[in-house]
Amino acid sequence: MGGNPSGEQILAGLNHALLVVDSANIVTRVNPAGEALFGTSAKHLVGRKINDVVGFSDGRLDAALIEPDISLTARGVLISSDDRKLGIVDFDIHPLASDSAWRLISFSLMPQDGPILENDNGDTSDLAIRAPDILSHEIKNPLAAIRGAAQLLDRQLDETQKPLTQMITGEVERVVNLLNRMQTLSSNQPAQTTAINIHTLIDRARRSIEAATGQAVKINDKFDPSLPDALIDPDSMMQVLTNLLANAVDATKHLPYPEIRIVTRYSFGAALSAQGATEAIRLPIQIMVCDNGPGVPAELEREIFSPFVSTKKEGQGLGLALVKKLMRDMNGRIRYDRETQNEMSRFTLFLPVAPKN
Repeated sequence: MGGNPSGEQILAGLNHALLVVDSANIVTRVNPAGEALFGTSAKHLVGRKINDVVGFSDGRLDAALIEPDISLTARGVLISSDDRKLGIVDFDIHPLASDSAWRLISFSLMPQDGPILENDNGDTSDLAIRAPDILSHEIKNPLAAIRGAAQLLDRQLDETQKPLTQMITGEVERVVNLLNRMQTLSSNQPAQTTAINIHTLIDRARRSIEAATGQAVKINDKFDPSLPDALIDPDSMMQVLTNLLANAVDATKHLPYPEIRIVTRYSFGAALSAQGATEAIRLPIQIMVCDNGPGVPAELEREIFSPFVSTKKEGQGLGLALVKKLMRDMNGRIRYDRETQNEMSRFTLFLPVAPKN
């Protein structure tokens, strides 16, 4: 049997984001859940003024951050960091009993899809999307007819054109595999994950969208070439990426200067605590799909991943709900926010790293 856990182990095991602030209002300690909440490592937070790290929608709480000797608890407040909304939290600040010059600040993020240690209780009540709805949403024409037409065309084309029909056949097979899983959408069947380079999937998704729209899709990308392989289901991840890219294309198609951006990066700290798991699952691989479209109305932001919620006049509201379900099946997460500096909508995917052989 091991000895008592150290202070570092206790801090690392807390699900709440915790910051330690000194008498000069400088952040001196951040636990892993804090790194996850703020989306950056402790070394980028420690040494900064607390009111430069976090801000509230309520100015009274901003004042409380730098007020000595204050003890305060607030529920359901919106916080931001570096002009980026982090979500709705329960907030607590109080001086240390042993030394009132030091204060503990904790944040407990209310359930949402973000980079935070969260308990996954397997609640799929908001994800109970009926298979017939998904079939009508994802497929407009019978798959058998599409595959048959592609095979007939393939016999008549020269070698330079055959990659197009081969891509059609490959996409049909991918969707068939996806549909087999969608018929048991409400179950907790684990995804068939494997080690995959996400950049190859992003390229495939781009080509798929270009084939579907009949035009080249201009996407500005900023990739981290050193990213390790992600542990994901390739078919599910393709569905996620093509859905997000199709939404971005649709959101920007009427703009005079449309901009779609994909960014990949490795970020320490993001994690989740899955039900039955002994250790938190780290989610350091991030994919950000951004566009300069009008974005999600403020009143729908917190419901955007719920079934039958849509910003499109003729939308069924199933696409993002499906994306959320697929991400959770792969032990990943998705978050939506709006970049205030660039005025771009941003969907961020958080993925686990594949174990090394």
